[in-house]
Amino acid sequence: MTTLTPTRPLPMTDEMQDLILHVNEGHVPELLHCVRAFTPVQDATQAQITALFEDGMELAVTAPAGVSRRFVPFAVPGPVHEAIRGTVGAAMKKLGLNPEGRVAAWQVTDNRPLTAHMRRLVLHLDQDERPAWRPGDACRFDVPGQDHGRPYTLRRVQGALAHVDVYCHDQSPGSVWAQGLQPGDLVTVRGERHEPFPDFTGGPALLLGDETALPTIAALLEGWADEHPVRVLLEVGDAAEQRYLDEVPLPAGTHVSWLPRVGDSGAALLAVLDTLAVAPAAVWGALETGAAKRLRKHLRAEYPQADVRLTGYWRRSEGS
Repeated sequence: MTTLTPTRPLPMTDEMQDLILHVNEGHVPELLHCVRAFTPVQDATQAQITALFEDGMELAVTAPAGVSRRFVPFAVPGPVHEAIRGTVGAAMKKLGLNPEGRVAAWQVTDNRPLTAHMRRLVLHLDQDERPAWRPGDACRFDVPGQDHGRPYTLRRVQGALAHVDVYCHDQSPGSVWAQGLQPGDLVTVRGERHEPFPDFTGGPALLLGDETALPTIAALLEGWADEHPVRVLLEVGDAAEQRYLDEVPLPAGTHVSWLPRVGDSGAALLAVLDTLAVAPAAVWGALETGAAKRLRKHLRAEYPQADVRLTGYWRRSEGS
């Protein structure tokens, strides 16, 4: 076992717990890169953060030989979320991996409105750029005015074409970029992120979110293969957005509720969660980061047996 560096553990605040949960649920491959690069364990199959320190993170590492605790020192200084991100980048560099993953140029073939605020970008992929796609997979697009680009969900991939649906509002950089693209334009795409979903096979499912969650929820419903019923709660600022699901064949027994946004993001969703007739076994959703944290905490307290995965797709300061 690697000896822990004798520094003070970071306080386990709600924010720190949310960070650990986010990394453990959605970034296991990145943690495994850190294990391979900075510990003797080369055959790990699972890794989870168990504690954060001023200069590193303690991981529970699962390998064929068993579970052990390993300390990975931070490769860069700074706030803990930046230190983790920088350490992952350093690990990938040490392992000879490209931290950006795939970098590609996709050509716009169509750009059309789907609803009052949602646009569909149809992008042509070269043969060697077609990913093994799942609902919720996202790529980071280079957007003027955004230093680190913007992640957008792939609604579907059909042959050589990818559909990317972008929610546009308030003249944010992403909205201006999406509205201005013309057929023939090239967009730069970097890496891909696989959305972590709960196990939908264990009982009734609940899907929820705001406009930014619509592409992922539509893709999930379109490919739904589970026999359990699906409850869908969608909070929107404009009732016209309901047209977005018109093209989606809903699984038998699906019940969709459209909730008008009143007040803060997620408030309308929170108001109806306690009125569910059936307790969910699995929950997935996406909305503003702060709202996602509040709803995640509420759902886990209300339904402690459920597999709850709520993701922040945007921050209030960022817009869409």
